[in-house]
Amino acid sequence: MAWRTVAITNPARLRVEQGQLVIGQDEETALPLEDIAVLLIESPQVLLTAGTLARLGEHDCLLLVCGEKHTPVLAGLPYAGHSRLSGIHRLQLGTSLPFRKRCWQRIVRQKVLNQAECLRLAGCVRWKDVEALADRVASGDSGNIESVAARMHFSLLFGEGWWRGGPDGLNGVLDYGYAVLRAAVVRALAAHGLLLTVGLHHSSELNPFNLADDFLEPLRPAVDLFAAGLKPPPDVLTRELRIRLVELLGCEVLVDGKRHSILNACTLVAASFQAACRHKDPSLLRLPEIFALTEHRYG
Repeated sequence: MAWRTVAITNPARLRVEQGQLVIGQDEETALPLEDIAVLLIESPQVLLTAGTLARLGEHDCLLLVCGEKHTPVLAGLPYAGHSRLSGIHRLQLGTSLPFRKRCWQRIVRQKVLNQAECLRLAGCVRWKDVEALADRVASGDSGNIESVAARMHFSLLFGEGWWRGGPDGLNGVLDYGYAVLRAAVVRALAAHGLLLTVGLHHSSELNPFNLADDFLEPLRPAVDLFAAGLKPPPDVLTRELRIRLVELLGCEVLVDGKRHSILNACTLVAASFQAACRHKDPSLLRLPEIFALTEHRYG
């Protein structure tokens, strides 16, 4: 099972030799292709051939390429996908509105619980105020509790004067971290043959990743917790911070009470949604619970 996230931040030449990705810089480093789950290219001076791209695709590797602002602007997904795509698509497209609303209810509820846990871990005494909102999430989140909880969450975590979307370093950290996690969710959903444009709640015609944005929601507090731990808050998104944010994919979350890396948790979530669609049962959906950010160790 692939588990490694590789970030290329300096000029390099990449090639594949004998099942290894060779990274040529001042010195050469070789990594087994089968270990690489995500390859993040930040430097504009990275050279690789179509043959190398093909080998990465054959090994189900997610390729992320960053733009001038160092945020991911391209996600290269393996084309092979699922072996029974048409069947999976029919299952997903055949789900009822009540099913989708109940799935969204579970997603929002878990997001709110994760926000409360994030606040608790960050030392905010009013974390229970947010936790209490989880019980008010109705089918389809008709009461828009997600928005209420988000406002309270950010205000308690970063202070009343802070606002999401501002030009400060914290917002840069959140934007970058969410983008990396979103790419991991996209990879997992695509690998399970799910239609990314067909979301449960997100439904923009301009968004090719509506479904990924649904399942990204419970994971966002992991990035929030990382950002809250930066003392003092950064003025800019540095190279070191970008690398640490990519490494978040290797941090642990709980799924069904068991510890998994965030990257593997995305795969479990995608598989559970596929099962939920097949059996028309939203209770089969498995969602990640966050706790203190700790690197996952594979036994």
